[in-house]
Amino acid sequence: MEHLYSISAYSFDLDEYGGMSEALERIRKAGADGIELLTGYFDPDPTFRGVAKGVHLPYATDWYSPWTGDTAYIEKVSEENIRYRSYGRNREETIQMVKDAIVHASAISPAYGVFHASNTRMDEVLSLTHKDSDKDVLTAVAELMNGVMRSFSGGEPPYKIIFENLWWPGLTMRDDSGYEMLLDSLEFNNWGLCLDTGHLMNHLGRCREEEQSIRDVLDIVRSYPREMIDRIETIHLHMSLSADYQKECIDSWSSLAPIDDEEMISKAYGHVSKIDQHRPFTNRLCTEIVNVLRPNHVTHEISAKLPEDRLSGFSGQLSLFG
Repeated sequence: MEHLYSISAYSFDLDEYGGMSEALERIRKAGADGIELLTGYFDPDPTFRGVAKGVHLPYATDWYSPWTGDTAYIEKVSEENIRYRSYGRNREETIQMVKDAIVHASAISPAYGVFHASNTRMDEVLSLTHKDSDKDVLTAVAELMNGVMRSFSGGEPPYKIIFENLWWPGLTMRDDSGYEMLLDSLEFNNWGLCLDTGHLMNHLGRCREEEQSIRDVLDIVRSYPREMIDRIETIHLHMSLSADYQKECIDSWSSLAPIDDEEMISKAYGHVSKIDQHRPFTNRLCTEIVNVLRPNHVTHEISAKLPEDRLSGFSGQLSLFG
């Protein structure tokens, strides 16, 4: 099992650490076996080859709406931003954009690529309620990824595609229902799962205290069938104890006057970060989650304003495994 540090391939992120060489050295000294690299629509620097054990493919805010024919919100989105909002304006463009992201990341030969198997509609991004069902979104995920894979030789991706849970409609991993849907719907074989512990805590909506929240996650992962556990390639390990914020924001966001998409996106960054806190665990009980699932990789996905604090959070959480 390898313990990975999460960082992006974008220069603005690396510059925070003093450049690529300095970043990789600091990450190595913090105790990481390698990194999970957030990629984009460009070939990552060759320096990442061998260091980046896996990649996190780019995510689009609301790809499901245009996929299902609802294109109203993207009519005013620029060509520069469309890939970040919805991948594309129709199914063909969406399939091509996701394929492009997979191909670009293949330049550094990762073992896997994480893909968020979920969606929130643009007009629901600030909401805690959504009209789309998990089943509908996962059906679309399977259609999208099957379309992408048909364009590859042999119908298989260049590396394993790992589907990650969120608290929005789609894959939640609260039980094995999403896994069963993917198993029945995907036409390719080289795929797996990524359990994000913080995202699962967000989905539960009751996580306020660390130890009990860990126990809640443990109850869930211990209920997974063995064949589902065998599909879990990696864990994104962190915690979010945001139940109180979620309760507070229900009324404040529901009473918000209509706003345009740009203002909504601006507000959404702060809103999502308050829900999805990406805090390091401090209780050694969290290692039992890893012991139950025994993935090949554990990505310590810690957020903080300063790289020093992210590195410190990583080292602190990693030390729980000592």
